[in-house]
Amino acid sequence: MTGMLASISNLQEAKIALQENVDIIDLKDPSQGALGAVTTEVAQEVVKFVSGQCLVSATIGDLPMQATLIGKAITTMASTGVDIIKVGVFDDLTDEVMASLKQQAIKGAKGVNGKQFTIVVVFFVDKGLDSEKMSDLAKAGIRGVMLDTADKTKGNLRTQMEDEELQSFVTHAKSYGLLAGLAGSLKASDISSLLKLDPDYLGFRGALCQDNSRIQALNSSSVRNIRSLITNTKEDSLHIRAGTQ
Repeated sequence: MTGMLASISNLQEAKIALQENVDIIDLKDPSQGALGAVTTEVAQEVVKFVSGQCLVSATIGDLPMQATLIGKAITTMASTGVDIIKVGVFDDLTDEVMASLKQQAIKGAKGVNGKQFTIVVVFFVDKGLDSEKMSDLAKAGIRGVMLDTADKTKGNLRTQMEDEELQSFVTHAKSYGLLAGLAGSLKASDISSLLKLDPDYLGFRGALCQDNSRIQALNSSSVRNIRSLITNTKEDSLHIRAGTQ
């Protein structure tokens, strides 16, 4: 069972995504990079509008791997009430960063302003994938891992990695109890093959937008088309919300 994550940048796009029944609304500003962050005001606005009807995730920006900086960014985004916070690995995952992630995961389990959150770590195929860190991430309380592309001009995920390698990533992540997500300029034509790998979710931005451009506005018919190719029952959606396999 695989869910659909739709990256959106504002309230209007969130309304489209929610109307088309996506499983995860992902807050991201594509004009600011692979994991560009939206403002806390936008995040709060979307969280209030969604009101628990689906999961809301948010990125914290294309940040250098500095423990203090990442910790502060997670704390700031957590204050908006999002369910999931995505942290990009743009360099080596140092012991200091791992310690910061563990601290934030503990904070997320306890809750901020009465709201719990979890952390998903995003690896980039064009930045190097240290799959050996998955065990440490699981022990640190990280909820999931995702595979994406940082440089959107180099082609999509499946042009940079073979399906067998993607399968290995998904299987490896799940063996440690981590949720496994795949993204990176994915197209409708990629979905059938990727569903066979059984990731927990597939992430989309460009394929949902006008002219298939990630910096253009979300297009409702495009979202509907992708949604139709990733079908879930009501029970499946509940499993995604609960983070169960």
